[in-house]
Amino acid sequence: MGNVPARPATKVIDALADHVGVDPTALTPPLAAAVDPDALNALVERADTADAVAVSFDYEGHEVVVRGDGRAAVQ
Repeated sequence: MGNVPARPATKVIDALADHVGVDPTALTPPLAAAVDPDALNALVERADTADAVAVSFDYEGHEVVVRGDGRAAVQ
């Protein structure tokens, strides 16, 4: 069985946790306080190309940008 790629919301959680220096399970508040994880997954996973969609939102003072290929960046 091959590796299953991480879903966009999971990539965001990992990127946020890495950015603030905590374990992903210790991230507070949960991602759902800023964005609906299911809606984020659906929007990004249905993008035709990497540049077809970019979703940005604020999480605890950090700007999060997720692209159509699932890349997540935190500033």
